[in-house]
Amino acid sequence: MRLMRRLRDGEVGSALITALIATFLMLALGLALLSIVDTQANESADERTRDRSFNLSESVLNSYAFVLGRNWPSAAPTPNPSCAANGAGFADTIGTPGLTSGLTVAGAVPTNGNALPGPLQLASAPLTATTRLRPNLNASYTDVAYDDATWQVNVCDDIEGSTVWDAGTLLSNKTYDLNDNDKVWVRAQSTVAGKTRTVTGLVEVRKSAALQAKYGLVAGNVSEDLGALASTITNTSLTSSLTGTLLSPAAPPVLPDPLYPLPASGVTGVRCGLLENITEVKTCVKGAIGAAAHVPLVNTLVNQDRFEQYPSQSSTTADAIGQLRTQAKTSPGVYMQTALGANTAAAAPSCAITGATADSVVFIEKVGTGDQYCYVDVSTSVTYKALVIGSGRVVIRGTDTPTPYDTATTNRLTGVIYALNLQTTDHSASTPTREVIRIEKGARVKGATHADGKNATIGLVAPEFDTDALVNALIPCSDLATCALRTTLKALGISALVNELTSGSCLLRVLTCVVPGPSVSSVLASLTTQLSGYGSAIRSDVATIEALTVYGASGVTPGTFRDLQSR
Repeated sequence: MRLMRRLRDGEVGSALITALIATFLMLALGLALLSIVDTQANESADERTRDRSFNLSESVLNSYAFVLGRNWPSAAPTPNPSCAANGAGFADTIGTPGLTSGLTVAGAVPTNGNALPGPLQLASAPLTATTRLRPNLNASYTDVAYDDATWQVNVCDDIEGSTVWDAGTLLSNKTYDLNDNDKVWVRAQSTVAGKTRTVTGLVEVRKSAALQAKYGLVAGNVSEDLGALASTITNTSLTSSLTGTLLSPAAPPVLPDPLYPLPASGVTGVRCGLLENITEVKTCVKGAIGAAAHVPLVNTLVNQDRFEQYPSQSSTTADAIGQLRTQAKTSPGVYMQTALGANTAAAAPSCAITGATADSVVFIEKVGTGDQYCYVDVSTSVTYKALVIGSGRVVIRGTDTPTPYDTATTNRLTGVIYALNLQTTDHSASTPTREVIRIEKGARVKGATHADGKNATIGLVAPEFDTDALVNALIPCSDLATCALRTTLKALGISALVNELTSGSCLLRVLTCVVPGPSVSSVLASLTTQLSGYGSAIRSDVATIEALTVYGASGVTPGTFRDLQSR
């Protein structure tokens, strides 16, 4: 009992020590748990930041993959540095109203070979990737977490044709589709709050012909005639026979591609209502066609699949026209803001196209005041991928002599001619007709010819007749009188000559009949021989038409996406 009281009243303090130890243990455990929670919170925040950076990189990649479809890098830029070099990429900062200068590019882990050397020079030229992507990215990433986030994008060709990203690709100097397989690598990198993520993908674009290969000629109106001669010959039986020759089955205005005969190619598309209302024939077809335009002729042209009602005002889309303009502005294209012009085809100056090759899209924005003529000399033949005229008119001019179709060295333009007819905003049939393309003096087009608008006319004019050849064929030089007569007749010129030959029974009657005049049939036979040597003005060529291509939908090829910094 006494022992119990002594223990009760003792003050040794062992219980306090135990309590303190327990308290410290619980405090340590709490601090450890707090540290774990804090670490996990920080890791969670870092993960969210990395995810934000990944989302921005992926958005840059997908957005630029879409943009490339409208601005495909088909030609080398100038200069053409490596994919990773300064100036080869485009970069910006989220939320900035304009280009940021001196933006330092945060590279990936240096040892993986995917790092970009910084600083990356920012392109300030208009229509770059930066200016195309900035509006959408700034509008999409408005969260304060993205303030001052940086992004950049680089394009490299898939030189080896591989579908797996290789770090060495970044070091190549091919920043465009060098192998022309419609595929390029796009590398997108972004940095959000110090966290960098890099993704890559092989972007593929779909390519298609800008125009339908079926049509060799499309216009609101078509005019084919004999040039100055037709308006001066007074013998109507002669002119009607000649116009019939010009429209013979062997020499229609447009000849089909021999590899793709009618109706697969060589069809003439008319917009003004030729097949909707037969009374409109005179406004749709003029010149030789108009002179002979009666129901049997139209029926023949339609039944032979040579003429069709073209369904729309434009031959192609505004986007495709924009792409042709862009192709002309990049090598090897030729873009001309203006060309000299004149009010008449006869007075037209040269379009002065220089530096164009067979791979060039030539785009002339305006000829003269915007509604004038310039001419392209094809006396030694030229080849373009396309000749596009925005506002204005163009003459394709030959040597004024007929040449066989298989002659490629003279009187031929190979390619597509396209007049946009932008000098008017009213393209309806009620607008006064306007000749916007004229093929004359023996010139021919191998490819296709298009003109926008129901009021646009394409004129096909046969070469002038050879006066000397006609006289030599009809008037023999048998004595002094006939030889002198030959010389006199040749000096008249073709129009006066034909009228003289068909006006009476004697030629150049003064007091006596010098030489009996030839019959109309013999004159016609001679003229027809010359005319038939010219043949059709346009030879439809499917390969040439389909070579003029534009780009459509584009995107990352499935299976090629790669996250270079997944951890």
